[in-house]
Amino acid sequence: MNKNNINKPNWLSLINIENVYSSDKQRKAFSLFTMIGISIVVITLLVFVNYQVYSLLLTVALVIVNITIISCAVYFIKTGKLEIVALISMSIVCMMCVALAYTGGKENTALYWLMFYPVVTFASLGVRAGSWLGLTLLLCCVFILYGPNFGQVYYGEVEKSRFLAGFTLVFVFSFIGEYFRYRSHMFIADIALEQTQDAYTDQLTGGANRRFITSHFLKLAEENPRDYLPFSILLLDLDNFKSINDTYGHDFGDTVLIEFTKLLDSQFPTSSVKARYGGEEFVVILPKEVSQNAAKMADDFRDCVSRHIILTLDHQQVALTCSIGVAQVDNVASYTDGFKQADQYLYSAKEQGRNKVVSVHS
Repeated sequence: MNKNNINKPNWLSLINIENVYSSDKQRKAFSLFTMIGISIVVITLLVFVNYQVYSLLLTVALVIVNITIISCAVYFIKTGKLEIVALISMSIVCMMCVALAYTGGKENTALYWLMFYPVVTFASLGVRAGSWLGLTLLLCCVFILYGPNFGQVYYGEVEKSRFLAGFTLVFVFSFIGEYFRYRSHMFIADIALEQTQDAYTDQLTGGANRRFITSHFLKLAEENPRDYLPFSILLLDLDNFKSINDTYGHDFGDTVLIEFTKLLDSQFPTSSVKARYGGEEFVVILPKEVSQNAAKMADDFRDCVSRHIILTLDHQQVALTCSIGVAQVDNVASYTDGFKQADQYLYSAKEQGRNKVVSVHS
């Protein structure tokens, strides 16, 4: 979750910007699978062409790497778990690079193949995991090149120093590039999230607006039906609000709307979605709640509102009441019909004298 959301209303936590984060995931996936595709082709050719030249250890290592990264690609296609696949793939490639450095490859040219590793590992894994794997490979190479003799191939002093200098530079510049790319990506993500939240926020009350319900919540419920369906719709309308505006002024009318929003937040569960639908009309959605229970909750709220007193600037006491229509929605496709039904029940509550709750159970 974005850390800017910590003290914000609960409904804002439902807002996501998956399109922003999915684009970065696509970039990482493209980088990883480009590396996988190239690796499979190159390793296969190297094994077939040089298996008589390579040591048995290197040949076996290359075959294992090929089998592993192909398995990882299949696993990703089935599960979509990019982070796990990337970590396993790049760890296997790291071990292959260590085996290359140890055996020398063909005519001691192994070190040249290691130069690509920091670029791909940062692009596939990001700053943290990329740094750990890149440093692991660098330290292993330092040990192989300058450590005690335990069967590794011999490299010349100039070749060793130039490799380490070149690898270190590639590592450092890959780290810098990925670090600032990640920082700029997160900055853009924060801006996108704030803009999305602002678009879904009612500017007067600070609660959700109609667009949040129609453009975001319904998609969320459709994607996660077990978490939200069935849900009940409460359509609420402040009684005689025009009269309040005419008598006490529009500034006081705004105060009434803000106070009413606070009552909605305090009286209904945090799992519910409360939104100002327009004017003095509000909607409350109660996930996983049938209409019979929702009607009882609506009546408790109606009673709470009727006992609530708001003071004007000159200390006059103003009593509020509201009328509520309640309907149940069993699937997202029927939301419009459920909303119309709740609206009809609300109209019926108004006709019956206001300060009432009407549902199919009334």
